[in-house]
Amino acid sequence: MRILHVLDHSLPLHSGYSFRTVAILREQRRLGWQTRQLTTPRQRASQKVEEIDGWRFDRTVLRPSPWSRIPGLLHFEEMAATARRIREVAADFSPDIIHAHSPVLNALPALWTGRRLGQPVVYEVRALWEDAAVDHVMTREGSPR
Repeated sequence: MRILHVLDHSLPLHSGYSFRTVAILREQRRLGWQTRQLTTPRQRASQKVEEIDGWRFDRTVLRPSPWSRIPGLLHFEEMAATARRIREVAADFSPDIIHAHSPVLNALPALWTGRRLGQPVVYEVRALWEDAAVDHVMTREGSPR
């Protein structure tokens, strides 16, 4: 089994999200499955590949356009860049399945690409984006977001 994981962020950032991801990867490898890990522009990487603690992470590097300041447009630029990067990595890795992890900004590019490549996609919801934004005080409950 070959699995391409699409992640919001990963090591070396320390978070419950990163630690849970590594636990999933470790168990999948224990089963003999091959994994590749791709992070979205949210990782804020400057290089396309990074090796951390024995794990290879394919990064999505994004240089936002001048239009990125328009509310919501940056999210579309990030998703488009992620979809392009998924296609690149999938062409090299030939996954059996694409596993998109929360948030929806990962799910949509994975679904678009999976449909285009004829690859099945699984989406793991760890937290709803809206709830997480309230929990992290990035917005308030009841806001349009």
